Amino acid sequence: MPAGQEKGEDLRAAALEVLLEVLEKKEFCHLALRRSLKAHAGYDKRQRAFFTRLTEGTVERCLELDYIIDQYSSTPIGKMKPVIRSILRMSVYQLLYMDGTPDAAVCNEAVKLTVKKGFAGLRGFVNGVLRKIASQKEALTYPPEDTAEGLSVRSSTPLWIVQKWQAVYGTARTRQILSALSGERPLIVHMNLSAEKEETITASLRKQGVHASPHPYSGEALCLEHVDRLEDLLAFQNGWIQVQDISSQIASHLALFALQSAWQNHSEELRVLDVCAAPGGKSLYVAQGARRLGIPAQFTARDLTEQKAEQIRENCRRLQLCEVHTQVWDALKIDPGWEQSADVLIADLPCSGLGIMARKNDIKYRMTEEAQRELADLQRQILSVVWRYVKPGGYLLFSTCTINTGENEENTRWLWEQFPLAPVEIAGWLGELTGSAQESGLAPLSVDVQGNSLQLLPGIHDSDGFFVSVFRRCGE
Repeated sequence: MPAGQEKGEDLRAAALEVLLEVLEKKEFCHLALRRSLKAHAGYDKRQRAFFTRLTEGTVERCLELDYIIDQYSSTPIGKMKPVIRSILRMSVYQLLYMDGTPDAAVCNEAVKLTVKKGFAGLRGFVNGVLRKIASQKEALTYPPEDTAEGLSVRSSTPLWIVQKWQAVYGTARTRQILSALSGERPLIVHMNLSAEKEETITASLRKQGVHASPHPYSGEALCLEHVDRLEDLLAFQNGWIQVQDISSQIASHLALFALQSAWQNHSEELRVLDVCAAPGGKSLYVAQGARRLGIPAQFTARDLTEQKAEQIRENCRRLQLCEVHTQVWDALKIDPGWEQSADVLIADLPCSGLGIMARKNDIKYRMTEEAQRELADLQRQILSVVWRYVKPGGYLLFSTCTINTGENEENTRWLWEQFPLAPVEIAGWLGELTGSAQESGLAPLSVDVQGNSLQLLPGIHDSDGFFVSVFRRCGE
């Protein structure tokens, strides 16, 4: 057997195992994929790209793939054996979304894999379904495009999410959001300009074959293309860049602006507390900014487990930010030592994560309406504890990476009504970012009617879905 053919079978067999872990055993996609790539360290760049796209793409388009398979199979997808179901899904994904392999070869490889997994008796069934779909792929039918079902199938997003967004944003805007979340998001990094100049950073990336372009929202953000292994980049190893989507960078920018505002009224060293910090992006961003601006500040970054705390420590070491101290702490547990002590408190809280579905494509299948309500309640429980850490005149930044009024706008309103916290007008703080967005033809970063909240929407803004609001504690 030719070596290339054998490797192709190996790639598909490995992809099948990941799909079974994710779609049948409910493992997190990024964790299962990372383990498999580590186990198959011999894959070259092209093979890693094929393997990653096949697994992630099949997961991302799963609802659409199931809808198509059900039209051409005598056995409903839900009644198939898990192995056969996954082989069909990954093969249909190749037929519809990957042009590198001829249709006949896709069908043949699926049959071989069916036999290899011990289902020789079903090879005719697999071959028949796939060849029918291959012959009809230019004439596939979907529910009407402007219906909730049509949007759900075409974007491979659960119907309840589509209906919820339609009720808030309308059909046209929901379609924009879903389209953006179904596309591939670029790799965004924040430059550590407290450590190195932009020219040196971009030159280093260019030397290693990476194309880096500035993001229109921020002069400190770069969009990277042609990255194979991030950890192999000297700019990453030297602590000059940190992976952080522009939406999270915008929230970090607001936290840094809050720190600057606090510094105007104080001469002593400031204190910043990040209560759900892992992997530490916002604390690191603000610490870099404080160092660059000459603002004396100490940062405490906390999270629930030692594993998450170690993620923060690892990034602190790489970025050489000794002013960031890491602790394991349950945000639901009051810490009397921090009461009325934080000049800036960052509360980027657990959420449904629907704003980052383009990056974690299995989130949408795990989330339910009930789970969303439970997360909104958890946020309130955490906020009812941590707001007490903010000193009078200090700032609280509340953020999530989701698109859901129950977790976002409603909890912001609840904070305002329950505690001595006043909304902070952030339009001025966003001035530079808003101007650069409009110059690039992007939607402005407009705030809500209270002036203290911003909801970023994929397809409308050049970012993930993200929500942020800022408050100042009354009393000074």
